[in-house]
Amino acid sequence: MVGVDTTFLIDLFRNDERAIEVLKKLSRRKESIATTVVNMAELYRGAFLHPKTEEKISEIEELKDILIIFDMRIESAKYYGRIYADLKNKGKIITDRDILIASIFLSFGERKIVTRDTHFNEIPGIEVITY
Repeated sequence: MVGVDTTFLIDLFRNDERAIEVLKKLSRRKESIATTVVNMAELYRGAFLHPKTEEKISEIEELKDILIIFDMRIESAKYYGRIYADLKNKGKIITDRDILIASIFLSFGERKIVTRDTHFNEIPGIEVITY
């Protein structure tokens, strides 16, 4: 299984060739693809701000049917606290949303995240797959 970040999902919607190639590679390896409820919230936020709101919501609805979507749970909150404190002590703060995303993945045992956001590299235990 591999986790995917919002940047990857948006790039798929935009038919980005690099993202599509990563998806094909994951498909050939028969990898299950997971994301988090936070990533879904980011997608819905973008859809409600888009001029073609209904079309974008429809695309998200189709996508959510083929993804594994991890919810926030108490274990995720514990990871969040630890990661936030660790990064703050090192002077390397990243957005709360991205720390939450990583925390949720880690709480479900998922270590690999496909993203263009290299700041995930700052989070111990996360393996970033960039494209």
